[in-house]
Amino acid sequence: MTRVHVLALNQIAPGMVLGADIHDAHGATLLAAGTELTESHLASLARREVRQAAIEIREIFTEEEREARREETRARLRHLFRRAGEGEADRALKQTLLEYRLEQIE
Repeated sequence: MTRVHVLALNQIAPGMVLGADIHDAHGATLLAAGTELTESHLASLARREVRQAAIEIREIFTEEEREARREETRARLRHLFRRAGEGEADRALKQTLLEYRLEQIE
């Protein structure tokens, strides 16, 4: 599972991956999400006075932890949809959300 965390530039090391684009003051993209950062990237960002960046953090879980997260996800959606109607659209929305959230756990 990959999460995105905002870190101060001095906490970021080469090899980390951007979780969101970095833009300059005029809105131009300096680095795109998904870029694996190098020393050169970090030095350039520091020169441009970029103070922080969103970084992808990959979390590794055991199968038992993943199954617990899946069950938490199912329980949370049951709670969120507890007052939803029983119509086809409601069921389809709930199922789509469930599939999306379970996919994020893998």
